[in-house]
Amino acid sequence: MKDLWKMPLVELTERANEATRRIHGEVVTYVVNRNANFTRVCQVGCAFCGFGRRPGTRGATSDTIDEVVKRVGKTPWVSEVCLQGGIDPDLEPAYYFDLIRALREAYPRIHLHAFSPMEIDSLCEKTGQEPEEVVVRLRAAGVGSIPGTAAEILVDRVRRKISRNKLPADRWVRIVKAAHRAGLRSSATILFGHVETWEDIRGHFEVLRRVQGETGGFTEFVPLAFVPYENRLGRILSRRNGGMDRLEERIRRRARRLYPLARLMLGDLIPNLQTSWVKLGVGGATASLGWGCNDFGGTLYEESITRSSGGRHGERLDPDQIEAAIRNAGRIPRRRTTLYGDVKNPFSLGKKSCQPSAGGHVAL
Repeated sequence: MKDLWKMPLVELTERANEATRRIHGEVVTYVVNRNANFTRVCQVGCAFCGFGRRPGTRGATSDTIDEVVKRVGKTPWVSEVCLQGGIDPDLEPAYYFDLIRALREAYPRIHLHAFSPMEIDSLCEKTGQEPEEVVVRLRAAGVGSIPGTAAEILVDRVRRKISRNKLPADRWVRIVKAAHRAGLRSSATILFGHVETWEDIRGHFEVLRRVQGETGGFTEFVPLAFVPYENRLGRILSRRNGGMDRLEERIRRRARRLYPLARLMLGDLIPNLQTSWVKLGVGGATASLGWGCNDFGGTLYEESITRSSGGRHGERLDPDQIEAAIRNAGRIPRRRTTLYGDVKNPFSLGKKSCQPSAGGHVAL
């Protein structure tokens, strides 16, 4: 068999599409979800991030639990809420658990996809508990799964270059494994298009393969293209690459090869490969359905992290927009749950047809 890493792009893409159709046929899934970023205060200082604010600086604010619950109430029909924020040293551990309980009480049918391994690591430090204890407490409070973000590149040499205060790769792995063993599944991600090499990407894939082989807990793999416009790393790399246009082209070329590689390297273990319309745009995400992807991601009501780095593709898509994009690619759209189950009685999200039930949410 040819080395996938040296294979011509056309052949690589053909093989990726063959693998995708073998596993998923013509179906492309998506989820109706929203974000609820509850704090912009962050002491980590990732060079690729435009969202976080150092404690005590302008815009370094955190929401009250009531404020988060009220915001989520603006979209009571979603089936998932993704909760992530900065690493605020002054935010008490009780806040995280009380936030989950409050949302669970207000919206009992919404799946709570909450807290990255970096946030869980911070909770461990604040509580003095091990990851295995913290994830059990989070599940008991009502967390349904965790986002596999904060992975970036699971090679410490690279991590130190783009975020020297980030948790080490081994710590990320330990937290994810602990979550999986506690019954909390997670996504898996990669941040690409910055200073990483193809060998670093290969190493990242190998880490994910080992974890999935041990736990089976990853629901999907989500490549995330670096957004360079409003952050320190983007300014540095723009200068190094001869301007923003050249940097953008480098990122596009990397995406074009990374997606089919991910399908062929991970698809036997992590069958769902998710595109990112918020990173690539609707056109780019639609094109990526021909590169091995079988999932379009989510509606992402209130997307703010990518936009804070200068993302240009908006903060939300409605289901009819996602379904149109999937059909434009010649595929069949299907709404899913967070954990890739079928949605019973899927409904239109038009303003007239989306009526909350008596309990304040739409039945799924």
